[in-house]
Amino acid sequence: MTEELITDYDIRGTNETGLTIECAWNIGKATADWLPTAGSVVVAYVPTQATLANAVIEGIRLQGRNVVDAGGGDKNAAISYIQTAGLSGAVVVSADQVSNVVTIELYQEDGKRIEASSGLKEVYELVQAGNFVPAAVKGEVTAIA
Repeated sequence: MTEELITDYDIRGTNETGLTIECAWNIGKATADWLPTAGSVVVAYVPTQATLANAVIEGIRLQGRNVVDAGGGDKNAAISYIQTAGLSGAVVVSADQVSNVVTIELYQEDGKRIEASSGLKEVYELVQAGNFVPAAVKGEVTAIA
């Protein structure tokens, strides 16, 4: 993942600019490792980005965290799930139609967005280092109907 994909508020790009399936997979692993509170992570996404979202989900699971798959949800749904279910964080995969890019936003256990000043740079550094140690037991997925 190149540093150009990191903004002050999210991760954004296209397959051509480096936001690939492998990159999304590593973002999931890095997010799981970075979130300070153990527990489940909700992943919400627009249907057109299901492939990248599934890569994020798999990365989170490999680090031993359970995932709540919110399917076609947005950031408001993700924040609601965090707060009502006491989850440790969220990943929201969507598309910016104006810029024609995919965006990935990360949220903490309190529902606040993880920005450059509050951890996004550290997540990027984890992705760059690539020193992920998979958990002994892979996390489970619960789908929200």
